[in-house]
Formats: sequence, structure tokens, C-alpha cells
Amino acid sequence: MALGRGLSSLIQPKAINDTQKEQVKADIEGRHETIFYIPTERIEPNPFQPRKHFDEEALKELASSVKEDGILQPIIVSQAQGVQGKPTYQIVAGERRWRAAKLVGLKEVPAIVKNIGENREGLRIAILENIQRENLNAIELAEGYKRLSEEFGMRQEDIAARVGKSRQTVGNTIRLLSLPKQIRDDIVAGAISENHARAMLALASDELRLRLWREVREQKLSARQTEVAARRYKKVPSKSAASLDAMAKDAMVRLEARLGTKVTVEPGPHVSDGGKIVIKYFSNEDLKNIVKKITDNS
Repeated sequence: MALGRGLSSLIQPKAINDTQKEQVKADIEGRHETIFYIPTERIEPNPFQPRKHFDEEALKELASSVKEDGILQPIIVSQAQGVQGKPTYQIVAGERRWRAAKLVGLKEVPAIVKNIGENREGLRIAILENIQRENLNAIELAEGYKRLSEEFGMRQEDIAARVGKSRQTVGNTIRLLSLPKQIRDDIVAGAISENHARAMLALASDELRLRLWREVREQKLSARQTEVAARRYKKVPSKSAASLDAMAKDAMVRLEARLGTKVTVEPGPHVSDGGKIVIKYFSNEDLKNIVKKITDNS
């Protein structure tokens, strides 16, 4: 590990001009952070990294850039337990850059070492660092937000303030996790956009969402065309909704209005068999609010 080599070895002349170089230098010095050069082989991914999908072609493009210009933005790591007296480092932010460096055979990468450790607060910081710094897809963001909410008790308002988003944006992103797996997988793969998914999310049932998803795939609809199609689908009752009698439909509408979330009433094959009521929630905070509304006697 080397310390204090200076920015000239980090910033390649071919990569940026003098003005840009001074700006990068000012940014780093303004944060009072020291750049270390750490052997690539002694760095490992963070198991709590929200990003799970790495586009192979995009990674190759980044690797080509790294080979040509070097790594211009240091990755962020925390020191982990090493073996044989040699410390290892766990990535907090910058796994794509590290993977690209490995692809082109770089022996060491520039890094900023942060004292995060292995405690719960450290894990929370690691997740926030990745959400703020990495170009995550919508499902990875949703899973990151959900972990912060469920495992660390952060309210959606608090998460929104930390990541520079509105509470509504955070909540809507978390709701994407309620979509069927086929749709979520397509978001991760980039086959459909988040805007496509939000149009599907507006539909009342997974049955309708999957029907619209198939139409989007088959006809290659744009996000705007998907929104138009979704309005058409809203006028078509699902099979389960069509089979409900007037009392069950009324109960479903009243429960949704009372609880502020999606409610599905699923009758049995015969009236005497009864049925079940399914209440959806999208975070622990949503669940608490729903339980409060159900148990509130006022």
C-alpha cells in the first residue's frame, strides 16, 4: 500500500485537461481525504452491496476506459479482517471500477479508506454510500431502501432526506418490489424501464400487470404507450374481480379507502366456502400504519 504519491499518478494527462485536473484536486483536498494505492487482489466485494447485477457490456466499456485513462475516481473501502498479517479491504462504493480494473489486469487501484467496521451503523452507512454513489437499477434501489427501512428502522422520510429524494419517490420505488418476478427481472436486465414498471404498478392485480407486461414485450411499447395501455387495462376487470358479488366488491372498495393500500377479496369456489382478504403492504412502516388503522377504535 502506497501513500501520498500525488495526484499526477492518479489523473492521467490523456484523461482530463489542466482545468479539470485542478477541479478534481480541489474536490479531493476539500474533503480532506487521502488516497491510498491498494493491491487489487486484497480488495473484496461488500456482501451488503445493493447492486447485484453488473451489465457485462457496460463493464467491458468501463474496462476499456480504465485501460486507456486509469481510474479517475478513487473507490471507497473499509479495512476488513486479513490473513497472515496482511489486511484486506471491503468495498463500500466503486465495485464496478474495481471489477473493471481486474478485467484489464491493474495490480493496484486508488482508494479512500473509511473506518466503517462491521457494526450495524457501519452496514447502514455502506448501504447509503452505495445508493448515493452507484448507478443502481430501480430494483436494486428498492431493495436498498427496503433494507434501510426494515433492518435499520429508518423512516421513508429519513431515507429520502439522506439520498436527496422525496418521500413519495422512495415509497414508489419500494413498491416496485411488489411486482411479479418476471417484471422485476426485466427491470434489472434493462428490458423495460422504471416508467414502464410504474404504469404496470398502477393496475389492480398481478394478472393485469402480467398481461400488460406481455403486451409491452410483444409490441415493444414505449413507456408513454404503456401508460396509455394501462388506462385501457384499468377498464377491464380481472377474473377474480369479475367473480365477486356486489357485497364483496363494496367491501374491497371500502377497505382500500380505509387502509390506503391495495386490498384483494378472493372468494372461494362456493358461497359457503368463504374466501380470503389479502392486504398488501410495501414496508414495515406501511404495515404499522395499516395495523393502526385496523385496530383504531376511534
